[in-house]
Amino acid sequence: MDVGTGARGPVGGESASSAGSGGGVDFFVSYTGADEAWATWVAEVLEAAGRTVAVQAWDSPAGENFVTWISVQMGAAARTVAVCSQAYFASHWCTQEWTGALAGRKLTPLRVADCPVPPVLSTISYRDLFDVDEPVARRRLLEAVGLVHPVRVSGGFPGRPAAPPSVGAVFPGRLPAVWNVPARNLLFTGRDTLLDGLRTQLAAGTGRIAIAALRGAGGVGKSQLAVEFAWRYAADYQLVWWVDAETPAGLLAGLAALANTLGIGSGDLPVRAEEALAELGRRQSWLLVYDNVGDPTTLARMLPPATGRLVVTCRDPGVGRVGVELVEVGEFTRAESFALLRRYLPTLSDTAADQLADALGDLPLAVDQAGAFLATSGIPVHDYLALLATRPALLLAEETLHHPGLAATVTAARERLGSDHPGAAGLLDRLAFLAPEPIPLRPAGSEWLALGDPYTTHTALAAISRLALARRTDTTLQLHRLVHALLRARLTVDQRRTALAGALDLLATVYPGEAEDPSAWPTYATLTPHVTAVAGHLADFPGLAEPDGFRLLLHRTCWYLHCSGQNHSVRTLSHTTRTRWITTLGADHPDSQIITTALATALADLGEHRAARELAEDTLTRRSRVLGDDHPLTLQSANNLANQMAALGEHQAARKLAEDTLTRMRRLLGHDHPDTLASANNLTLLLADLGEHQAARELAEDTLTRRSRVLGDDHPHTLRSANNLAFHRAAVGEHQVARELAEDTLTRCRRVLGDDHPDTLASAHNLAIDLSALGEHQAARELAEETLTRRRRLLGDDHPHTRDSAGQLELLLEQLGPAL
Repeated sequence: MDVGTGARGPVGGESASSAGSGGGVDFFVSYTGADEAWATWVAEVLEAAGRTVAVQAWDSPAGENFVTWISVQMGAAARTVAVCSQAYFASHWCTQEWTGALAGRKLTPLRVADCPVPPVLSTISYRDLFDVDEPVARRRLLEAVGLVHPVRVSGGFPGRPAAPPSVGAVFPGRLPAVWNVPARNLLFTGRDTLLDGLRTQLAAGTGRIAIAALRGAGGVGKSQLAVEFAWRYAADYQLVWWVDAETPAGLLAGLAALANTLGIGSGDLPVRAEEALAELGRRQSWLLVYDNVGDPTTLARMLPPATGRLVVTCRDPGVGRVGVELVEVGEFTRAESFALLRRYLPTLSDTAADQLADALGDLPLAVDQAGAFLATSGIPVHDYLALLATRPALLLAEETLHHPGLAATVTAARERLGSDHPGAAGLLDRLAFLAPEPIPLRPAGSEWLALGDPYTTHTALAAISRLALARRTDTTLQLHRLVHALLRARLTVDQRRTALAGALDLLATVYPGEAEDPSAWPTYATLTPHVTAVAGHLADFPGLAEPDGFRLLLHRTCWYLHCSGQNHSVRTLSHTTRTRWITTLGADHPDSQIITTALATALADLGEHRAARELAEDTLTRRSRVLGDDHPLTLQSANNLANQMAALGEHQAARKLAEDTLTRMRRLLGHDHPDTLASANNLTLLLADLGEHQAARELAEDTLTRRSRVLGDDHPHTLRSANNLAFHRAAVGEHQVARELAEDTLTRCRRVLGDDHPDTLASAHNLAIDLSALGEHQAARELAEETLTRRRRLLGDDHPHTRDSAGQLELLLEQLGPAL
């Protein structure tokens, strides 16, 4: 298959009579998927003339590498017959095939559409099979391959009108006698799997009408897919009729027009529509297309008889209740986006194509609009992307040759939603300020999207899904990124402010769980993009108040990111939030102090200790003044400052502050309070820095015992204490005991936190030291190399932890030599 253009590469093979024998065939048919009907007709004519033929539609085996197989089959065939069209010459795979056959002087080109021929073929004779009757096309084909001699008979006196074509069996060069399908899109790209599946599904109908419903959001190309299907497989039918079924009146009018074309029926629209359906029941080999069905109940009332085929395009998943099998039509694959963009811009680089496709979310209509706009305007890609980010409605408003602009499509759907269900429309506007990622419907069991009672909420979400403005699963709702942007763009400034305030209120009701609890991290992971997106929109509305619940969620999100090792994200989110909150709330506000602590912690973990120390010192000063020296939050700040002082080499001052803080915490909070235990854990490291390893070991062992009892063996804080105790045991010479604890801790860290978490890598780093001390040099070296690789990728070469790992590995290599 040609994944670039949607043109199917000819996976040729042996005919049924010789398959598997290893022998060649007389003819290999090279074609693209858009011309399959022509390829099978050519093969049928050649086999009727007593020749063997390889053609994908009949001979393609499953499970083989089609590129390799094509090469083998083409090499074994006496000649390659190329079914030439614009789509064929645009196909990367087909180009390889015809150029290879041309080089071997084994190519017979047959044009099945009026298209330019590449210059390299201009010196080779070809035959035209289009715009002629089947007998003429058959004769031309057999003459082209040398199976018959040209018949030297004129077509009659040139001045005499040509005889009308016979209305017999349809062949690829002629459309059915009854036909009103919209013009074919010559730039149609990809979708071979969908088209093949659609044809198979329609062919499976027995005893009842065979129906396939192409369902998807606006802009994914449902109608274009139906148009391409009708054109591609027109030869399968004697009658193909297209009906605009968006409204009941449109459906009746389209069927009544069919009755008029067939010369039957009289009376009003409903009567003529029923007559048309009744006539179809007396015929075979027909195809109806009901395009853009708006109401499943209308479809249920107007189902055609079981003698033909029906293709439906719709947005509403409720059409499945009519007994229709849904075919979900989604976005392009990235390869399909590349292919369509390059139909407009042949020299577009991979990087630019990827940037465009990503910004457009691989939405077919948007990709088509972008390609057309760039080709006609000459605007550089980077300028287009900047405009798309700031003015999407401007770029996505223009109509394409085959479809209204995406902006018009989204606007029409939103207006209909506002008319039918105002509550759902208001909810949709609020959701447009979240991220274009799956939105959890019930995070941590809470109904955060509730619009009142469960029934009202359900009907609102169903209304949004029915118009395909969002994709819904059992647990999530997701808007396409361009739908997000266009929904926001249609709002006035006041409407945007109102919708953003509503989005803040939505998030303010969510409680994902404790940020330090790894079992809550999956919920945080799904919510974090939405928290970040809403916080980003606040920059446009500096006076908009943030609910207390949203500020709490934002802080918890920062702390989750820190606990899960995503400190770069913490720094970005907490820095912008701190700037905003200091302006709106003041530097002494508790929330401003909380987010400052989050920023300082992230900076420290990223090795920026001086900046972290300044923030920690400022926070302690403010909390001491506002809350008093013995307030739990003040003591937390003192503990944080002691850590930063130690990181900058101020060990004695840090120890004094840490010991005073621990004494106060034990007195005020108790020995087992999590904050007390955090302070004790930090003091063990300070004692070690000062060479007091035995005291550090004793305090670390007491801290681990208490954390295991209070928090559990697998809590991240317990794992951190276990890692520290292993380090302290090694420092006092207990290498084997340290190694056993370090191995157990590393196993738990990998399971609970993941291989790349900073605490996991710290545990691996320490275990490598223990292994080296015990003489297990090869294992130590392997673990040190893996840890350094991960730290370089995650933290960069200049991070202190990376430098520690690099120094450790360098020492091992010096001691052991590179041969180990």
